[in-house]
Amino acid sequence: MKKIAGMILVMCLLLVFGGCKSTPKEADNSLPPWINEKPPKDMIWGIGVSDNTQVQMRMTMSDSRARQDIARQLQVLSQGMVIDYAREAGGIDNTAALQFSESISRQLASVNLQGAVRDVVWTPRDGKTLWVRLKVDKDAAAKAIADGAQKAYESEAARYAEFKAMDALKFMDMQLEKNLTSPQPVYQ
Repeated sequence: MKKIAGMILVMCLLLVFGGCKSTPKEADNSLPPWINEKPPKDMIWGIGVSDNTQVQMRMTMSDSRARQDIARQLQVLSQGMVIDYAREAGGIDNTAALQFSESISRQLASVNLQGAVRDVVWTPRDGKTLWVRLKVDKDAAAKAIADGAQKAYESEAARYAEFKAMDALKFMDMQLEKNLTSPQPVYQ
C-alpha cells in the first residue's frame, strides 16, 4: 500500500512539475524589428503607420505620417493649457466640494521637407498594417529651415516697407488737405 501511495505521489509530482513547463511564446510581430533602432548622427528618421483597407491609401497615409513625424522633430509650435478648478461651499458640518481638471494641448508642425526618402517598408503577418520609415539628411533639413526662415523674414520686411510707404502717403495727403487753401480770386 505504501508503495502504491508513493508511486501515486511521484506521478502527481511529475504531472504538476511537467505541467508547469512553459511553452515558448511566439514572437510579437505587431511592431517592426527596427522600431527601437537609433538613426545615424547625420540622419533623421520619421516613422508612419497606417491600416487603411486600400493598399495605395495605406502607403500614402504611412508616408504622410512619417513626414509629420520628421516635421515634429525639426520644428514644432506647441501650445498648451491646463485648467484646474476647485470649489468648496456650504456650512460648517455640511460642505460640498467640486473639483475639475482639464488639460488641452496642440502641436503644429510646418516644415518644407525636401529630400525625405522612404528607407524601410514593413508589414506584419496580418497584412493589413503598413509601417514606413523615411529618412532625411540633417544638414539638408537645417538648410531648408534656414532658407524658409530667411524668405519669411525678407517677405515680412517687404510688407513692412510697403506698409510704411502707404502710411507716409496717407500722412502727406492729410497734411496737404489740412494746409490747402481755397483759391482766392485775383483782383486787378
